[in-house]
Amino acid sequence: MQNTKIKELRKLLKNKNYMFLDNPKLIEEAIKSSLSLEYLIVNESYLGKTDYGGEQFIVAENIFKSFSQTISSQGIIGVIKFSVKPLKMPKSNFLVLDEVQDPGNVGTLLRTALGANFKDVYLLNCAKISSDKVIRSSMGAIFKLNTYECSRDEFLSMCKNLHMCYADMYGENIFKTKVSLPLGVVVGNEGKGVSKDLKNACDFSISIPMENGLESLNASVAGSIIMYQIYSRS
Repeated sequence: MQNTKIKELRKLLKNKNYMFLDNPKLIEEAIKSSLSLEYLIVNESYLGKTDYGGEQFIVAENIFKSFSQTISSQGIIGVIKFSVKPLKMPKSNFLVLDEVQDPGNVGTLLRTALGANFKDVYLLNCAKISSDKVIRSSMGAIFKLNTYECSRDEFLSMCKNLHMCYADMYGENIFKTKVSLPLGVVVGNEGKGVSKDLKNACDFSISIPMENGLESLNASVAGSIIMYQIYSRS
């Protein structure tokens, strides 16, 4: 019976509606956010807390490693089910990620968004928020934000009356320009930048002044600087 269930769990590894959280702290954060803990996969040598709920499977180390996505696992994996949230209008400052593909960039931007109080985040064809790398680099911030995965067209049909800006080397200096709040910040794809459609939907562009001939910054660094500058004026 357990072998059959293990096979079913392996199929869930490819299901984008499930997160495999290989960290007790992340499991606890997910549960606090009212996400459903479906299963708990426990290494037979694990001695820590296991009373999180969900159906529990104690497995040999070799089986456990087939589910773990980290080199130094802590010995417990929570299988969390979540569903894509229906689009809602932002209630305050918000972040829009336009085809940001690197999971590390997405996770870092989510983490910064939480710290800068950009509680609503719209991911337009980005790296999946269920990705282990996104979850880890967000340091659990993903469970405290209102995240919406959607297409560019879906977002554009909703955002017609939203106040937004995007980063551009010829834009207004972020350290000097006056901004009215609430405001949305658009961060573009690592290679192509912000799409033409999103640029057209924005009210203005902003720039981050740089010295020594540097033309651009990493997407997550640039987005973080902009969000914190806007946060400082809230």
